[in-house]
Amino acid sequence: MNNTASDIRYLQREDIDPDRWDACIHHAANGLIYARSYYLDTMAAHWNGLILGDYEAVMPLTWNRKFGFSYLYQPAFTAQLGIFYKNDPARADNSLFIAQAKKYFRFCEIPLNYANTVPDSRLQANYVIDLEKSYQEIRRGYKKRLFENLREAGSFSLEYQIGTDFEEVVHLFKNQYGHRLPHIRQSDYHHFEKLCEELQNRKMIFIRQVKDNSGVLLNNSIFFRDDHRIYNIMSVSLTEGREKRAHFYLLDQLIAEFSANKILLDLEGSDVPGIAEFYRKFGSYNQSYPFLKYNNLPFPFRFFK
Repeated sequence: MNNTASDIRYLQREDIDPDRWDACIHHAANGLIYARSYYLDTMAAHWNGLILGDYEAVMPLTWNRKFGFSYLYQPAFTAQLGIFYKNDPARADNSLFIAQAKKYFRFCEIPLNYANTVPDSRLQANYVIDLEKSYQEIRRGYKKRLFENLREAGSFSLEYQIGTDFEEVVHLFKNQYGHRLPHIRQSDYHHFEKLCEELQNRKMIFIRQVKDNSGVLLNNSIFFRDDHRIYNIMSVSLTEGREKRAHFYLLDQLIAEFSANKILLDLEGSDVPGIAEFYRKFGSYNQSYPFLKYNNLPFPFRFFK
């Protein structure tokens, strides 16, 4: 791409055409659900955008204000944003977009996406499974320890079911993990439920759960879906579910359900060693993405976050 900074426009949210924006995300080789306008409208405190030409490429800028300064931040339940190109992202000049972002925001801590390259940036792990193969082929990539976990799960006569109540999943998630995630506020959960309603209207969300043969709920999980990916957005394993290996069973059954489809299962992370090892057991591969961080705030604000 032989573009220059002058080809990139900075637009306020109200000046962005959501249909053209979403068309760019939909057709982009690296398009992700997090960058759709309705996702950003629901989850971001504020967002504007950088737009190349006639929506040939876009970069959402999710921002907030503190101490009188506008800064870039990552909204809750939004794993990757960054720069999205209709054309080949490997040939794109990401530095032009980042340079433009620095003109408007003096502080930034945001992950970009797996197709963006930024020199000297820290990479974050994200594990994905290609579901285009048959279930039997995918299972051949399972680790030995996973087969042991699945045999153990099989001894409990578990049942893989379709769920319908995303509010129940959110409630369970807050109760189980909320104390470990203090950065996720009550308002974030409220916005997430609104997002689930929006995606339900668009048929881009589904719930899968595992119960034992007595009907006791063991695992409840929300998945988002677009044309390219299934996103493991929120999963809750209850105490008895962990003992009965319900999450191993749920993911194995999910893979069986959606195998032989041209789609990726995006497991959403993680850099936490135990979680990363759990996902690697399924034969996933790490499709890492860069974390963009800069601090151009004046003294003394540069020492505060």
